[in-house]
Amino acid sequence: MINLFMEFLRKIKINPAFWVVIMGAVYTGHFREIIIWFFVVLIHEMGHFAGAHLFKWRISRIDLLPFGGAAVVEEHGTRPFKEEIWVAALGPLQHVWLVGISFLLYQFHMITDEAFDWFFILNWTLFLFNLLPIWPLDGGKLVFAICTKYMPFKYAQKKFLMGSACFFLIGAAWQLFIQPNHLNLWVICLFLIVAHFLEWKRQHYVFLRFLLSRNKHSLQKRKSTLLVSPSVPISKVTHLFMKEFTHEIIVKQRRPVVIQEKDLLNAYFQMSSTECAIGKVFR
Repeated sequence: MINLFMEFLRKIKINPAFWVVIMGAVYTGHFREIIIWFFVVLIHEMGHFAGAHLFKWRISRIDLLPFGGAAVVEEHGTRPFKEEIWVAALGPLQHVWLVGISFLLYQFHMITDEAFDWFFILNWTLFLFNLLPIWPLDGGKLVFAICTKYMPFKYAQKKFLMGSACFFLIGAAWQLFIQPNHLNLWVICLFLIVAHFLEWKRQHYVFLRFLLSRNKHSLQKRKSTLLVSPSVPISKVTHLFMKEFTHEIIVKQRRPVVIQEKDLLNAYFQMSSTECAIGKVFR
């Protein structure tokens, strides 16, 4: 347990925007509150870290952000559905037992009414905020995992990011209209804008990582059959791949050609042009 905690501390990287929030709290005389908030955020991220460690994910770092934190992992979008759900959910779930302990302390008169109310609101706010369906919040990761379970991965990527951006813009416009002078809110909005932009730009990289993970170790048990025209490029066929399935591709022609997913992926990564028609590569 101690080794796990020390490894967690070594992975922590504090985002510059986090320091802006801390300095703002110190400047306004809320030093005690920011220390407690910092502690709650660490507990939240330890939940993610413990889940990722349990499932043997490769964890690059733990970013501390204005609204909480983010566990940066190499397996984003490539792990089984249940694992991704658990790792994303284990962060917000930490707020449940934190509130439970504070309630017990309150019942035994170890903390004041005001302290309990403030701690409850803090945890409730972080819990609800992190469950918003916005990238890269925990709620966004949960929604993305659900999307990839029921849609082709490439399609789910694009639709989720577009939906996340729309939800964020509407919510941000509403909150900034109500609280235009809230510095922390501006910092959070700016960070989320940058996060969406970067994730949109790296869509292809994430998709390639998804394909590579299938090429190396295909663990999907359910099978799906894809019927495609011989003129369809190989790259377009991969856009139909779903996360929870192993695919068998049938090329519709006079003599149908049956292609296994692994063979198609080998051709995809070995060919100089992935836009070549599948009917010309497999005959």
